[in-house]
Amino acid sequence: MQVSSISNNLYIQNKKQKVQQGNGEYLHKAIKYSGADKIIEFTDKDSGRKVQFYSDDAIEKSFQRKFGLDYKNDGKIVKATGDFENYLQKMWSFNVNDTNTKDVDGDGYLGINEVADSKRIVDIKSYNDTTKELKLDVSSTRETSSSEEEALEKVKRYFKDNGVTNNKITVDEDFNRQFYVDTNLDGNIEDIEILADMPPQKLMEYKDLSISEKKELYVLTKNWKKKKDEEEGKLNFSENNSVALQSNFDYLDRLLSSNKIDNQDFNKLKNNLNVLDKYVNTQADNAKIFSLKV
Repeated sequence: MQVSSISNNLYIQNKKQKVQQGNGEYLHKAIKYSGADKIIEFTDKDSGRKVQFYSDDAIEKSFQRKFGLDYKNDGKIVKATGDFENYLQKMWSFNVNDTNTKDVDGDGYLGINEVADSKRIVDIKSYNDTTKELKLDVSSTRETSSSEEEALEKVKRYFKDNGVTNNKITVDEDFNRQFYVDTNLDGNIEDIEILADMPPQKLMEYKDLSISEKKELYVLTKNWKKKKDEEEGKLNFSENNSVALQSNFDYLDRLLSSNKIDNQDFNKLKNNLNVLDKYVNTQADNAKIFSLKV
């Protein structure tokens, strides 16, 4: 994934040292959030300090399948080792370095200013419909806003849209959401994974693509999701939501497979994607990390 340079705003510059050189054995200690039931711990190789985080049941089951873990919900802290610890390290480093997500005041939460500096706004840099190659740029809300006020308002809307109250989210919950993006749990978040994680109708609203290009990208992401469904480590939808989602996907497939798609059909497509998104958003543990720039 290509990311733009870290913003040089005073907020980050004045606080950075506290994050990197804070005292204590723990870089982060677990803070429980709704739906979380297990504490996982690993050692951050960059700082030599421990990181604890709460995870939810779906994440835990996927970890167990992917890494062959054998632990019970007995209240004990799961201490990651081997491949599992290496994976968590890669994801933590991705969070801190690639997306610039930092708990700068060390309170265990990501507030408005911290999320404003986190790189979550996706721009489609290029798409080749012949080679199916996709390239994204990811930047922060501050970098894509014309003023500080606009940036903070965007973050507040982001929190509201994702059901986050009090304008802050625990580091634990935010970190868990990255695992839903990394569907094959390999620690390498690809551009297609980021695009596939976002609500499909956002792609249809993207201004810099033609209708045919939007159609191509939709089909690309859907086929990619279908392939990932068959791979180990996939975080599956609940059974009820899967039926509803498949029904909508079937309708969209019929529409997209036609030889011609006009504006009327395109509007039907967007409407059905809105219905699709409602089913996706009923899953509390599937809230979105990234937003497409529209």
